[in-house]
Amino acid sequence: MAKKKKKGEKEYKVGYCKPPKEYRWKKGCKSPNPKGRPKKPKTLKEALQICFNKEINAKNEKGEVQKITCMEALVNKTIADAISKDGPTRRLLYREDIFNLLAKDPELEFTEQDKKALKIEEDYGELLHAWAEIDPKLREKFRRILTEQLRAIAIEQIQNAS
Repeated sequence: MAKKKKKGEKEYKVGYCKPPKEYRWKKGCKSPNPKGRPKKPKTLKEALQICFNKEINAKNEKGEVQKITCMEALVNKTIADAISKDGPTRRLLYREDIFNLLAKDPELEFTEQDKKALKIEEDYGELLHAWAEIDPKLREKFRRILTEQLRAIAIEQIQNAS
């Protein structure tokens, strides 16, 4: 049954976005959304931090599902790509100089042979870092020259062995 309207009151149509007056939110009552609208990130850096810190479900090496952050998942995927594929992912990791991220324990004592091996590994890392910085066209020329020289050496050794 419709309510009677008072004198001087306009007729109010109920419909889309127009709830009946008795069901509207009244001032002074508890807010239906006490925390308010979530704040939007102001910069790209803030948005990335929010996304990287979210937790997702991912399978580990044993096939078990565990919660890890998006940053950990990204690092795992990048390293897996660098191991399985050649190219841009490896160059990215070489440019970031990941070999210097590994901490070396100062308490360990190395033999001379171990020290030489560590020096070779360090030089190799520097070489790979420098190789990644070279212009791709020049790098391709170097690769061709080295391949031709190695092929000539291999053919020479095969002929000497016969």
